[in-house]
Amino acid sequence: MTDFSERIKYLADRYYPVGQHARHSLHAYPETAFEEVRTSKLISDILSEYGIEHKLIAKTGVVGLIKGEKPGKTVLLRADMDALELEEAPSALLRSERAGYMHACGHDGHVAGLIMAALILSDLKSELPGNVKLMFQPAEESVGGAKPMIDEGLLENPPVDAAFAVHLWGEAEFGEVWIKNGAVMAAPDEFRLRIIGKGGHAAHPQFTADPIVMSANIINLFQQIISRRRDPVSPAVITVGSIHAGEVHNIIPSHADLVGTIRTFDREVRKLIISEMEKAVSAVTNAWGGSYEFKVLERYPAVLNNPDMADIARIAAAKIVGADKIKEPSVPNMGGEDFAFVANAVPAAYLFVGIKKGEMILHHNPNFSFDTEIIKVSSAVISQTALDFLSK
Repeated sequence: MTDFSERIKYLADRYYPVGQHARHSLHAYPETAFEEVRTSKLISDILSEYGIEHKLIAKTGVVGLIKGEKPGKTVLLRADMDALELEEAPSALLRSERAGYMHACGHDGHVAGLIMAALILSDLKSELPGNVKLMFQPAEESVGGAKPMIDEGLLENPPVDAAFAVHLWGEAEFGEVWIKNGAVMAAPDEFRLRIIGKGGHAAHPQFTADPIVMSANIINLFQQIISRRRDPVSPAVITVGSIHAGEVHNIIPSHADLVGTIRTFDREVRKLIISEMEKAVSAVTNAWGGSYEFKVLERYPAVLNNPDMADIARIAAAKIVGADKIKEPSVPNMGGEDFAFVANAVPAAYLFVGIKKGEMILHHNPNFSFDTEIIKVSSAVISQTALDFLSK
């Protein structure tokens, strides 16, 4: 098999200015789920400039295709491209120009890295045994854009044989590549709970059924489900991310709304947790004279790396960063990822590329930031992975 690694690294340096410009442009104007119009246009403009075939699907998703001049399989490379509704910290080196929105999870870097990989692989297409499909995906952070893209034919014409994705990662040292076999990211369910009580005067709680007090008891019981009802070797998380009840200091409200997430890898553990949550809610509301409405929304499956694809990625990444920088996390991550829909459909692997320099970089944080130069590594790693898969 031809070793392309030195050429890939050379091309990553050559196309870095394109990726750097893309990342800075995207960071300045972040867009959220299915609103990534400017983002899609930037991607389309660059792909057009370099003669790479592409089309728009699933509202704002972009699918590109690089046809190798030798027959072979088709590999899909994916980048998510949406931002978050979050106000960026004033000290950030790169600043969002949209108040209340920022790229706080590295998706601007994911897009820039995949653009660079597209240019690298397009330069090598005369030696490419097969095809590379490029998936620029909207809405990863919210409703999910992977399934709509699949529903609109992402994995067909030509049919995809394998898929790979890279996520820039704040826990990993700059330039490290983390690859794990099996479970990588959790299935993230969303729950919505309304505790219905009886409102009244704050000075006379004895005449009310206080939904705030009930909510406090229920939240504590949720954490006891994790610590006392679940097998401790089966990872799971229950987080209440939002609670809203009442408007003023002297009125006990009639209801409280709780919104949160359940993270699991095993479907039986998921069923157990949901059942125990409803038992806890029912017990507390019955005891305190209230009632409830409880709904669980299943969002994505867990991301499971195919061992063969993970091995291909591991060997490929070592050619770019060196074997000493390839790490295997001992435990999966409790974050969710709708790349799971792709990984459920074709053999796939999900990789992490480190951005940490000093302290751990927190994702979904107003201070989230990273050195743009890491996209040289991410683009080279994913390009090498694609070539190694197609060359096997």
